[in-house]
Amino acid sequence: MAGPLDPLADLPPPFAEPLRALVAGTLPPNVVLMRLLSEADRPDLVDRAFVALAGERLAAEARARIAEAERLHRAHPDAWRTIRSVLAEARHDAAPAAGADGIGYWTAVFDRVALLSPGAGAALYALGDDALLDRLTGEIVAALGRWSLLRTETEVLDLGCGPGRIAKALAAHVRSVTGIDVSGQMIAAARRACAGLENVALAVTEGRDLGAFPGERFDLVLAVDSFPYLVLAGGDLAARHVAEAARVLRPGGTLLIVNHSYRNDPALDAEDLARAAVSCGLDLVRRGTCDFALWDGLTFRLDKPARPERSGAGDR
Repeated sequence: MAGPLDPLADLPPPFAEPLRALVAGTLPPNVVLMRLLSEADRPDLVDRAFVALAGERLAAEARARIAEAERLHRAHPDAWRTIRSVLAEARHDAAPAAGADGIGYWTAVFDRVALLSPGAGAALYALGDDALLDRLTGEIVAALGRWSLLRTETEVLDLGCGPGRIAKALAAHVRSVTGIDVSGQMIAAARRACAGLENVALAVTEGRDLGAFPGERFDLVLAVDSFPYLVLAGGDLAARHVAEAARVLRPGGTLLIVNHSYRNDPALDAEDLARAAVSCGLDLVRRGTCDFALWDGLTFRLDKPARPERSGAGDR
């Protein structure tokens, strides 16, 4: 769409780029709307951005995506305020400098965000809509099922569980879910969400390692949108948690990371994870794939090799 007649040429890049992705179909409408609302000083500026595409000759599929984004905007009049309020608390560009207490910084951030809106704090792309958040969560659970990661005997560690939406959704599919988070307020929200689920345990963690758990304790370590904050916290925290996941996984287990960072550089993310995987004996078998219709999160899968079967007494 770029060129001398580009209808988006006069828009600032933070508006033009999501709209181009919407037309191309590379970002879902709810994610595009979230990005536009994140940048807009007023919600009506998003309407003006859509007007830039109104007279364009576009394929029916592109026109349908634009219409869906506009519908979502009308249906969620409070989304701008919710998103801007959360972002005012969780500014990635305001993270502490290297050497400062990055974990303490993000703990305080998510304690405040949990009091504002636990669901929005965990997934801005749901626009503060619980029904949309349930659909997004369902996509993640369905993908785990397709990849044969959910069995009745599976024991899951939900790393950075937030308000417990994924732990709650997984409980019916596995033996147990243990959710941990640095934010006490998020854990409080998770306990409310998971009340009555006997196979869900929730705990506050210091966020520096997984030392609370013995080796070979879990079959699946799941980190949905939590690794970016380990990266932002600085130091070797992200690599250390990969190594710790390798330690607490049983042979044949999986570390599944959805979003490794917010650097917008999937190749660098894959490079970092490949290096960490080699150092702790994991195999990086999924290197940043797009697997969801309602979210642009990238999936990285690291498998722990199964323990070789012992040969029978008669084998030589």
